[in-house]
Amino acid sequence: MKLFRVISLLVGLLLTPGLLSCKKRGGADATKPLQESFQTAEPEVKQAIETVNTSFKAGNYAEASRALAPVVATHNLTDPQRQAVGLALQQINQAVGSNPALDTKEMYDLRAKMFKAYDGGKRF
Repeated sequence: MKLFRVISLLVGLLLTPGLLSCKKRGGADATKPLQESFQTAEPEVKQAIETVNTSFKAGNYAEASRALAPVVATHNLTDPQRQAVGLALQQINQAVGSNPALDTKEMYDLRAKMFKAYDGGKRF
């Protein structure tokens, strides 16, 4: 019985760092879904999505929102594009939630505009 406890403790100690490192960091990452879903879009839309992705990677969520808002508001999105935009909105909201300094009037207005266009204002 004592040997079993020692072995269990050792296994637990060995597995703990591995399990902790598996924890997802940063939440949502919309860059790949955005890039893939907008591959066949018009050149100006593809450029806007590239700006969104570059801004996400740099942590510049205000610039990402500025680039994404017109795409969401003025284009009929396909289902994969809607899913990618939803993930992008989630990523922006997570960033604002973890850094209240990002919650400026401009960011609020951009997010409101995107949510309204995204779901027709049903949830905002």
